Amino acid sequence: MRVGIFHNPYVWRGGEDAVVALEAELLRKAGVEVQLFLLDNRDAQLGTLAGRLRAGLRARGSPEASRRVAEFLAAHPIDVAHVHNFFPLLTPAVHERLHAQGIPVVQTLHNYRLFCANGAFLREGRPCEDCVAAGPWNAVRHACYRGSRVQTAVWAEATAHQRRKRTFERCVTLFTTPSAFARSKLVAAGLDPARIVVKPNPIADPGEPRSGGHGAVYVGRLSEEKGARLLLEAWRELAGLPLTIVGSGPLEAELRALGSRIPGVRFTGQIPPEAVREELRAALFLVAPSICYESFSLVVAEAMAAGKAAIAAHPTAMAELVEPGRTGLHFPSGDAPALARASRELAANPARTEAMGREARARYEDELSPERGVARLLALYQRALGAA
Repeated sequence: MRVGIFHNPYVWRGGEDAVVALEAELLRKAGVEVQLFLLDNRDAQLGTLAGRLRAGLRARGSPEASRRVAEFLAAHPIDVAHVHNFFPLLTPAVHERLHAQGIPVVQTLHNYRLFCANGAFLREGRPCEDCVAAGPWNAVRHACYRGSRVQTAVWAEATAHQRRKRTFERCVTLFTTPSAFARSKLVAAGLDPARIVVKPNPIADPGEPRSGGHGAVYVGRLSEEKGARLLLEAWRELAGLPLTIVGSGPLEAELRALGSRIPGVRFTGQIPPEAVREELRAALFLVAPSICYESFSLVVAEAMAAGKAAIAAHPTAMAELVEPGRTGLHFPSGDAPALARASRELAANPARTEAMGREARARYEDELSPERGVARLLALYQRALGAA
């Protein structure tokens, strides 16, 4: 089988980029011929006004992207295409070109950008699905994309245009998303449930878990939607329970100032992946306090692979990975006192928490291992080929 993977990497490498790289590696190890087509945001100079203007003018569908995809296909014939992020440079021109050449298309929806300007169903620190009912132009008055009405209008116009053309209905063979929670949101927004396959993201095996551990660890972007401020609010009640906060983001300076007044809180900043894995190994449990509708949580899955229990906000896709009382605990999203109570419970019962971690590792091996991941991918491609 010959597979083409199409992806628009982010300026700051994130979970989607890691998933694309890992899946390509796993497919190659399984004997699949993999060709990668990448249009990188960094190459487009999106940090400059000229770069943003060029991207905005091509948001409906980039002729340049279409041309480059055609050249790529001429040099690298493929049987099936797997598209990941296509915003803002690839644009739906990639779907149109692949469809025109008779190639079945699998589209992974890592977020909700087909229906939400910021891709997270989040506004002013709260879940928001207004644009599902009101349409994409509703986002403009709230400046939902990067706080800019102009940039949000670009998304709204391009989204409305593709809906009129029915681009995704015509040109995508199958959609896939990493959780049943995300699938339910996409179906509620109008996607055909028969064409959406749930495929959890695979996680590389970090090796044999380490027993023991001390305190809690948070890994992620230091931003409002990830619940980073909520986390410190909860930790004020925990009387010195160790908490390591791994990552960087727009709230870092503010959170470091707040954390300096809370005993037990330590910040590492942005650190390499192996150092992140070491912080997970050293902790007793993970805290995942996101207030947005995550479609999946790589860090919760990585904690499971490391044999660690997790506390996850509910209802979110993160909670789908965590079975209460078996692999961790849930708390109501946005509820800082409830997060504090759950953290206190795990810290006070280390033997039980370690047992949850062992159960989490077993579930990882059954459901999220590289072997399970590549088997799901191959089944998905065979289904797309059959449907085409």
